Amino acid sequence: MDKNDLDITSLKQKYENMRALGKKVYFDADEFALLAEFYNSEANNAEAESIIEEGLTMHPGSSELMILKAKQLVRSGKFKAALSFIRHMSDDNDLDVPLIKIEAYLHLSLFDEADNLINNIINKDLTEEDYYYFVTEVGFFHNDVDKFDSAITYLEEGLKINNSNIEVIADLAYSYEMKGDFDKAIEYNNKLLDLNPYSFDAWLNLGKLYTINMQYDKSIDAYDFALTIKEDDVTTLKLKAFALHLNDNVDESTALFRKCLAMTPEDDSIYDSLLCLKALSKQYDEMMNILDIKEEQMGSEGILIRRAIVYLHKGDIESAKSLISQIPDDKKDTPEYHMFEGELAFIREDFVAAEASYIKAALLYGRNEGVEEILDKLANICIVQEKYKQAAIYLEELLSISPEYYTAKARLAFVRFEIGSKEPFENIMQQFSDNELRELLALILGRDTSDFNKLSRESIITRLNEARESRILFKNLKY
Repeated sequence: MDKNDLDITSLKQKYENMRALGKKVYFDADEFALLAEFYNSEANNAEAESIIEEGLTMHPGSSELMILKAKQLVRSGKFKAALSFIRHMSDDNDLDVPLIKIEAYLHLSLFDEADNLINNIINKDLTEEDYYYFVTEVGFFHNDVDKFDSAITYLEEGLKINNSNIEVIADLAYSYEMKGDFDKAIEYNNKLLDLNPYSFDAWLNLGKLYTINMQYDKSIDAYDFALTIKEDDVTTLKLKAFALHLNDNVDESTALFRKCLAMTPEDDSIYDSLLCLKALSKQYDEMMNILDIKEEQMGSEGILIRRAIVYLHKGDIESAKSLISQIPDDKKDTPEYHMFEGELAFIREDFVAAEASYIKAALLYGRNEGVEEILDKLANICIVQEKYKQAAIYLEELLSISPEYYTAKARLAFVRFEIGSKEPFENIMQQFSDNELRELLALILGRDTSDFNKLSRESIITRLNEARESRILFKNLKY
């Protein structure tokens, strides 16, 4: 029976009636497969798995159901089990079998096995349709395991055959973004918008990429287009506010953050953003006002410590200590309290105590939102103590959580200079856009970034590598 001849509506009704009555009804193997695929499309994986198992009980030799079970195992992260289940199935008759094996190999870091199988399939006499399906799927798999160079190779190969597949183009934009090639990521996001000018997600991503690339005017324009599609979207408004701030439109940025705050008064991240803006401009009274508003909306938890940290920023250590003394001992084992202790120790240049306090804060945070600031601070403390290898560990952990954390990328490059390890240096340079590399070179040489506008990327990297080999540390940087 051809799947196209099957009516999923009547088939589903028949199956669910059978389940309701507690009876078993015979289905052909392709009917079981169609039902399983339907429930998977509805994100009801448990029902799909049950159908596949029942189907295999009735039709143990069905290759279609065996492939579906293997896919289900892969979807559940059971890669070894998937390989074991289809180990005797041939790679010759159905591309799904080698694709399942390749996906499992990649997730198990069996890269040689994956490459050998990929090459074997590509060297076969595939139709253009099969070749396109195969290389794009392989590209998606490589993106899933952060093998971005390989993902780009396969996806761009697929793009030669079909240059209008939105999913392929979106994955290419993602690959280049993760590699740090933001210009190419922007190029592919623009291709998405050529195909669908009303894609909210594409405009939003383009705004983020322009912000990372320090093209703030274009970033703001992209967010404005996104807001014409989804008016007053709070996430977009917050991102636009960040771009405005980075573009030195501090007043407009603050006004927009306040608009966000009025729309979602319980969004903790907005208060933190406002506090960050005011800290940068040393508007400490405004920081206190923001904390007052936050306390009124969200309660007093953690507010006392945040006020104490503002006093530390002001240099009023006695007022900070006075506030902290009001906290009962049984309420002090919090990330915020340990961050306060760490900041106080850092100001006193007791870097051992500062590191210990921030480690406590990091352990309490885990990998939750907010730990990036702590990891960045720990890296800075280690750099001050010339513990460069430990600083690199903190920064690599930070970047694994937030790959776009620019200051962490810069600090890691500095650390690699000091460690003097050529291979990691070259790897980390690949994470930087051309503009970011120019900023690093200007920082080292004490020059203006515009002095290097005419240098090619290769020339900039050569100059940076010369600085690395000379073991130049950026001793004038304020960590």
